[in-house]
Amino acid sequence: MARRSEQSPKDGRSYRSPWRVLASAFEKSRDLWKAKYKSLQERIKAFRTEVRDLRRSRDRWRAKAEALQQETFRLRAQLQRQV
Repeated sequence: MARRSEQSPKDGRSYRSPWRVLASAFEKSRDLWKAKYKSLQERIKAFRTEVRDLRRSRDRWRAKAEALQQETFRLRAQLQRQV
């Protein structure tokens, strides 16, 4: 049961389990890693989308606030001229 694999890998490691068992374990590990990476990529995309939307909203509010501020200055100047 605890025999060494027939061929040793290129990086010098030797495993006690048979290659068929190792292949299954490595495949499962790879699939889990890929799923984790895909999930993280989806979260990153969602965060980037949210940041983009928030920036657009902030820019719209800033433009609106600046326009209202200019209108306020204009009305105050007009009021000063009348007084």
